[in-house]
Amino acid sequence: MAAGVVAPPETSPGPALQTYRYLRLTLALPAVFLIVATLLEAWNQGTFRQSISDSYQGPVRDVFVGALMASGVCMIAYKGQSKLEDYSLNFAGFNAFFVALVPNNFTQVLNDAPTESLGATSAVTREQMLTNLRLVLAAFLLVAVAFVVLDARLMQWSAIRWQNQQPVSNVLVVVSWLAEAVFIVVIGGVLTGRQTLFGASIFGIVHFAAAGLLIANLSFAVASHAFPDKLRTALDDAPEPHSTQVFYRVVVAMMWLGLLVGGLAIAKNVSYSVLATEYYEIVMFLVFWVVATRRGWSPTV
Repeated sequence: MAAGVVAPPETSPGPALQTYRYLRLTLALPAVFLIVATLLEAWNQGTFRQSISDSYQGPVRDVFVGALMASGVCMIAYKGQSKLEDYSLNFAGFNAFFVALVPNNFTQVLNDAPTESLGATSAVTREQMLTNLRLVLAAFLLVAVAFVVLDARLMQWSAIRWQNQQPVSNVLVVVSWLAEAVFIVVIGGVLTGRQTLFGASIFGIVHFAAAGLLIANLSFAVASHAFPDKLRTALDDAPEPHSTQVFYRVVVAMMWLGLLVGGLAIAKNVSYSVLATEYYEIVMFLVFWVVATRRGWSPTV
């Protein structure tokens, strides 16, 4: 270096940027943890379960519940780059909790009662399990309401301004809101003591509805990057290059195709169709998230 020339000081990311980066990294890790844990369990047992959700009754139950809740918290905490992405990830995070708290085989769990609860010194009865589930769901909904109130009052929360958004974006947000409203009504049935709905287990309905809404909203988040001209406004962050948008379009198309094919296979009771669909959708979103994280590693703040 020439004499008298002072090298510019090395700059390091500030705490806000570091927090953003860690949040983006952390959001993906619980899903990876869950996939690896369930694959290792299948390898150890010599067989796969019919769905990831069946892990609720297995040795990786804590991983299943913890990974979904951790992912839910991260998705809610992450601020999307557009209104649609923000709403979609918030809804996805909200639904992740119900996937974890209401297992698809809860009716079977009740039918097997009394049973030894993990860490309990005595058998847990059917009525105790039902009561505990209602209390946990009520507690979560109360915390969710408290969070929304605090979010609105402390974080300069503003509702979506319909006139400033793209029409297609508005439609997707309305679809999500309406679906969540119907979902909450079904949750109300659980809280009031219902165990069946339309002749089926209400717990299975809650679980699969939450899982479906979770995946659908994740696909909406991907779509907000794939089709910025239709789903973003000039006030949102600048869209990615066209080649990256094309890649996102392929990902979101594969997610929607996976839901269609997986749904048909599930309806026909194809073995392992639920498990395959769950793995597939998770991996597709992770592929999107890795690419989006790499593209947005140093956002303009």
